[in-house]
Amino acid sequence: MSLVPSLLRAIVTIDGDALVLHVGDKPYVLSSSGQIDLAPRGLTYDAVAGVIAQILPADAQKALQEFGAAQHELTELPEFPDEHFNVVAARGGDDVWVEIRRRRQTSAAPQVESASDPDEDATSRAASAPKPVDFPGVSALWPEVPDNPPVEAPSKSVDEKRTRVIEPERITDREAPRAVDPPQAAVILPLTKNPLRSDSPPPLAGQALSGLDRLLRLAAARGASTLYLSSGTRPSIRVDGEVQALESTPVLGPNDVESLLLTLMPERNAEALRTGSTTEWICDFPDLGRVRCMSFRDHRGPGGVFRIMPTRAVTSQQLGLSREIQELAGEPEGLVLVAGPRSSGKRTLMSALVDLINRTRHAHVVTIEREINVVHERALSFVSQREAHGGADEMLELARGALREDPDVLVLESVRSAELMTLALDAAASGRLVICGFPAHNATGAVDGIIDLFPPDTRRQVQIALAQNLRGVIVQVLLNKSGGGRLAARELLLNTPAVASVIAEGKTSQLPLVIEGGRKHGMVPLNDALAGFVQSGAVDLREAFQRSQDRAGFLATLQRQGIDTSSVERFA
Repeated sequence: MSLVPSLLRAIVTIDGDALVLHVGDKPYVLSSSGQIDLAPRGLTYDAVAGVIAQILPADAQKALQEFGAAQHELTELPEFPDEHFNVVAARGGDDVWVEIRRRRQTSAAPQVESASDPDEDATSRAASAPKPVDFPGVSALWPEVPDNPPVEAPSKSVDEKRTRVIEPERITDREAPRAVDPPQAAVILPLTKNPLRSDSPPPLAGQALSGLDRLLRLAAARGASTLYLSSGTRPSIRVDGEVQALESTPVLGPNDVESLLLTLMPERNAEALRTGSTTEWICDFPDLGRVRCMSFRDHRGPGGVFRIMPTRAVTSQQLGLSREIQELAGEPEGLVLVAGPRSSGKRTLMSALVDLINRTRHAHVVTIEREINVVHERALSFVSQREAHGGADEMLELARGALREDPDVLVLESVRSAELMTLALDAAASGRLVICGFPAHNATGAVDGIIDLFPPDTRRQVQIALAQNLRGVIVQVLLNKSGGGRLAARELLLNTPAVASVIAEGKTSQLPLVIEGGRKHGMVPLNDALAGFVQSGAVDLREAFQRSQDRAGFLATLQRQGIDTSSVERFA
């Protein structure tokens, strides 16, 4: 019998905001009157894992296994009309946690305890907390065992039949005495907390901060790419390119932010934090991956930016790359340009091409990146990744050194100087495949932008070199989906004889027409990709219209397909 209705009934009957299940702890409901325990003893691993198996669909359970955190919105149940619930789960070894959060249609913002009263007596608050209640149905979470049973380690049967949680790794502070904290509406993720250093300022008394590692996992569970901390505000996250406040977290004061930063910051960076200098470091989190951390100090106080790097490369299949784009990764030599505006996913696309080469070719691959976001483990190819923090000069020096190592494939994340582009063209001409990132909104803009890097008296030679060595230009833009999330629209230019002739003669203004006529070769105009998303209903007309570089042509394409464009025609 499913326990889910009983758990939801506990929340609704008590008029609570959330129900929390954590291995080793008593289950409790958070309500406006405080924390209400539902049982006299803590939960076993099997009990919490059983709830996860019942309440999360297979894809969410897979995400929990792979990333250590997952989020799922429950469909409306007949027993609870007009009630909506979200489930957030996280794990670290055998430490598993689930929160079932009630989404109220109209409610006041949760009250956050002020950080300006550090001397408030915690004992008196605990004495006034609500008493435990014995809620019917919830007792099914326990087998018939004595009170305070030991936490059970996951067995192979649980591992295989339920959520396939990884082999247990005991949390170092499990046996430490638990401080009595005031009830909080904030989400608490049960992951190992690194001890604060003795020279760090203590967190304000009475404020149950969850820890930076836990905030990062919560951010990852919500699909965020970046976590932002700033003094005097709630933590924020970037999801699908947009920054939003992280709900159910308290406002952080300067001491709180500094304490959180110092839990993960290396000792050599701590002095920079106190002096206000910007500092940067990288942390590795089990089941989450690498996080690039940056601290700063502004007019409010200390702050931090944390970029969550994917644990593995996104594959070409996951990105939906066409056969023609994938074939560019198989070219033995030549130049492939990956272009797009800022924050268009160029690095993700280039990483997918490296992953494809790694899985399909026996090659020596060297990448020069501003930041190594995805580490490519060796498959068929030997992949060496280098970081260039010093800008174009350092990238040029690293690329020169890499060519002395005789690579088959050279990947340059960003090419913005004539010297680096000259190196790329020379390497392509010498029999290597060179993949370059370049900022541009369309294929014509990418070709023109490369030529414009050079002084006028050398552009003719550059045009001829491009005509001879270019293999293709992939342009990617990201669009907001109608139902949430983002989609990638791609323009593809392939270097056919017609394209080479246009580039060599400097008639790049004709490239859009050549792309239009090159559909039979697999070329794709950007307007075709945008119009396809609008026609399918995946993307709103206004969103696609704003991303088009040829808006009149885009509207004409839609009108030929019988789509009403009157709502945006006045902006064309």
